[in-house]
Amino acid sequence: MNAIKVFCLDSCEHSNHLKQALWDNNIEFEEIYLGSTRAIHDLRNGGFRRATAPVLQVKERFYMGNDLFPGGIMDGPFIEQCLGDH
Repeated sequence: MNAIKVFCLDSCEHSNHLKQALWDNNIEFEEIYLGSTRAIHDLRNGGFRRATAPVLQVKERFYMGNDLFPGGIMDGPFIEQCLGDH
């Protein structure tokens, strides 16, 4: 099981930017479609009833799209900090 998961939607620009940033930095992750039963189960276990794409999970911590993309712009330093201890 990967320590990093990205819950995403294909049509979500932010999801695609986040995945590309991870690929560009050779960071392995598991991609999970946000509407899937698996995503619903994992997010509920994480304490979330609703989530919007993307959601980044690093081990047991979840980071929501608003945190990753404040003002609609990817916060690279924050994402690096989230990934720092994976």
